[in-house]
Amino acid sequence: MRKGRDLDKTRKEILEVAFIEVFSHGFQGVSVDDIVKKTSLTKGAFYHHFPTKLDLGYALVDDVIKPMIIDRWITPLASYENPLDGILKQMKNLIGKSTPEHLRLGCPLNNLVQEMSPIDAGFRERLQIALNLWIDETDTVLKRAKKSGILKSDVNTRHVANFIVMTHEGIYGMLKGLDDPKVFDSLYDSLKRFFQTIQAQSRL
Repeated sequence: MRKGRDLDKTRKEILEVAFIEVFSHGFQGVSVDDIVKKTSLTKGAFYHHFPTKLDLGYALVDDVIKPMIIDRWITPLASYENPLDGILKQMKNLIGKSTPEHLRLGCPLNNLVQEMSPIDAGFRERLQIALNLWIDETDTVLKRAKKSGILKSDVNTRHVANFIVMTHEGIYGMLKGLDDPKVFDSLYDSLKRFFQTIQAQSRL
């Protein structure tokens, strides 16, 4: 039993270090040696869990980024009667209040989409699944809001879910590319105004 816990702990340590390194330098910008040096482990321990660097990259998407999407952007919405308020609040807290240094790194998901989707089918498939997870879960939340009368009856929740996710990724991209945190305010305000157009009149 202890051996299983030790293996899980080792794997978790590798993934935590690898995530930071890949987020900071890109997947192609780091080596296995770079990652192992930042852990308390041997290279043999690394390869026991991840036979190749690509296996590590796939695990980062499946075991780190996907749960992060749910924890950051979906689970918190359960505490809001109106999920649109929660979406805006999370965006303000997690993007609007981030430091310029952090914003320059972009979004972990979007970074890998841009870097790895064009060149590796395994990455592309997993990243598409991660994006669809975000969209699907957002759509589910919006459907509940529509059913409870928060959203207008003619709102296409799937279209709105697509728009919300792509807006998040676009905001990250703009802030990373322009290196100007003030851009967030205008993008945030535009999304807030859009949300006002899809809410039921009684909610405005």
